[in-house]
Amino acid sequence: MTDITFFKTGHHYDSYDDFWRLVTLAQFPIIKLSDLDVSQPGVFIGAPHNGEWVHIDNQSDRVRNAHIVLWNIERPSGSAGSVGQYGEANRKLIYRRQVDEVWVSDRELAQETHLEYTVLGSHPQFGRPGGHKTYDMTHMSYETGRRQSIYKHFTREKTGFNCWPPRRDRVLQASKFALNVHQDQHPFIEPLRLALFAAYGLPTLSETVYDAYPYNGDVLVFAEFDHLVERLNQMLADDYEQWRQMGRRMRELMTVEFEFGTMVRKKVDERVGDWR
Repeated sequence: MTDITFFKTGHHYDSYDDFWRLVTLAQFPIIKLSDLDVSQPGVFIGAPHNGEWVHIDNQSDRVRNAHIVLWNIERPSGSAGSVGQYGEANRKLIYRRQVDEVWVSDRELAQETHLEYTVLGSHPQFGRPGGHKTYDMTHMSYETGRRQSIYKHFTREKTGFNCWPPRRDRVLQASKFALNVHQDQHPFIEPLRLALFAAYGLPTLSETVYDAYPYNGDVLVFAEFDHLVERLNQMLADDYEQWRQMGRRMRELMTVEFEFGTMVRKKVDERVGDWR
């Protein structure tokens, strides 16, 4: 099989720590973007995209043997502004030969933008379920105005606060439910956050999405924005054991069948095979 190497920018992004943790757990080698040599054969996968990627442009005089992939897990509402602009901006990277392909991890988003869909899986060592529960829910997200209009209906004392490891491990294990609210109006999944919740076996309520694959109604509950508070309160009033079992099913699905490394190797095999 073709060698797979991940590369990362010199600038550190806290929000990508979980992504790089999954890469490490899947035992892929990681190099610096500044050390990427496009004349070397192999598949090289990087994230996120920033100005440092000019290092690839600066090697235009070399024979191109590397197959370079941008794994874009950003949402269209960021600097791109809209789904159309998001797709155009990513396709331009291909036209300019900075990358050979762009992966996104929402199937509907991939279809609308004509980019390549890849499942962002989880890993059994990415987290472990907890027993004793002290929080009703956790969200592990930045509290934008849109999200805060939902979060405000749940007491701070019973909400597992947003934090980073190692404290986050304790909060996730002590939470009954995970709540996933979109940062913006686009109904696309948050693949990295869901992979985190899956590793901890957290029964999760998510705001409605266009296409939830590989998640389904057997492992994830969905509700429209206006009904999230009502639905979570219903779930909190139920016998928790049924929800605990759902969380375990999601963990099994995403850490075994759709394990991160398995999905990457499968995608590379589909797209490149032994060599392009």
